[in-house]
Amino acid sequence: MLGLAYRFEPGAEDDGVSVVLPLALLPQIRDAGFDWQVPGLRDELITGLLRALPKAIRRHVVPAADWAGKFSEQLADEGPEKHFGLPGRSLKEALARLIQPLANQPVSASDFDDERVPGHLRMNFRAVDERGRVAGSDRDLATLQQRLSDRSRQSVAQSIARPGSPGGGRERRPDAAAVAAASARGPIAQDGLTDWTFGDLPDVLDTKVAGGVVRGYPAIVDRGSTVSVRLEATADAAASATRDGVLRLVLLNVPSPASYVQNHLTSAEKLALAASPYQNVAALIEDARTAVVRGLIDEGAPSGVIRTEAEFRRVRDAVNATLVDSLFTCVSLVARILTKSRDVERGIKSQNSLALLGPLNDIRSQLGGLIRPGFISTTGVERLAHLPRYLDGMLERLKTLANEPGKDRTRMTEYERMAKAFEDAGGTIPPAADASATLVEVRWLLEEYRVSVFAQRLGTAQPVSPQRIMKALAAR
Repeated sequence: MLGLAYRFEPGAEDDGVSVVLPLALLPQIRDAGFDWQVPGLRDELITGLLRALPKAIRRHVVPAADWAGKFSEQLADEGPEKHFGLPGRSLKEALARLIQPLANQPVSASDFDDERVPGHLRMNFRAVDERGRVAGSDRDLATLQQRLSDRSRQSVAQSIARPGSPGGGRERRPDAAAVAAASARGPIAQDGLTDWTFGDLPDVLDTKVAGGVVRGYPAIVDRGSTVSVRLEATADAAASATRDGVLRLVLLNVPSPASYVQNHLTSAEKLALAASPYQNVAALIEDARTAVVRGLIDEGAPSGVIRTEAEFRRVRDAVNATLVDSLFTCVSLVARILTKSRDVERGIKSQNSLALLGPLNDIRSQLGGLIRPGFISTTGVERLAHLPRYLDGMLERLKTLANEPGKDRTRMTEYERMAKAFEDAGGTIPPAADASATLVEVRWLLEEYRVSVFAQRLGTAQPVSPQRIMKALAAR
């Protein structure tokens, strides 16, 4: 059970009701049900929400205080005391369902203007450390979790390491031998590792703190020239970190054929690579090696999250056996890509009409989103194979641009509508390092959509349409 605190001080940041969250439990709390407030303030909150509706809807539920009492009674079985922390309708969704037949028009949760609702009626979230000291508070749980992510991760690790044996808490996997081995070795956190010398990693370690279960997720963390073993606060964070940590360990334990590959490139390939956005050819080949190894790991272990030494050794040996040939293939492909990118740059420069400035800037922006320092490893070998077609699409567009500026403008409007929806959903090109899998998928759907709009004859790698893009964004 979570504690509550109340402060009556109008104007204070935490005026009203606060949920008190132990720092170690903070990452595990979901923002579900808290928007319903406590029963004693719910009528006042509903009143505030009704007054925050657009006038066309609000006029059907006046006086707001009277309607608030009626709605509160109707929603008595849906309050947070029934489903705190569980998936369920938000208060605004529930209210919208009741108001819609009265207003005789569509009403949704987005119609309520939160800025017009008194601040003290929104639940506040207060994180406290093991001594009860306030670590931070915020009306937005996700913001608080993000701001205190480092401290909460440390609190999770300390909570699990503190009780019982030196190895800390209890493993949640059926194989208890691994956690026993971890306990015998001592604390799970280790630094400066260059090989898998820490035994098998349990999936989860947990212990009881403040009446709740603090769950820690062991992870291998990439430190550049070494890796560390750490406890992450969430399973997703541990999986993401371990994917990068395993990649680093394989790179450290498989001899690099970069020099051999560079020495055996053709003259044309050397010329193409010399004009890349990378600092030098060696940096480009190293980035290609990272991309190739990532791809080979994903083939051998689709999740990329390896947790046993035996599995690591197997994948490492498989990578070592095919790395040279795979790296040659990748570097040759990159040379083709860079050659086509220069053709696109020349095509842009050859156009000198001010009327074409808009589409030319659009093509230049598309090119910059694809070809940039680090693009090989961030794109990945699987998607890299599609870049020549994307570049051919730009060249096709440049050929018809001067003769069909009106058609291009219409097509560009079609594309920009989808690009705006992607941007509104939080997407960027290139994607942010922590972008969701859905946003990354849509980022590449947009490239395919460009081909379908501007260079249809080239074909797309998968069916793509505005409907598919919007459906993907809605499912994120």
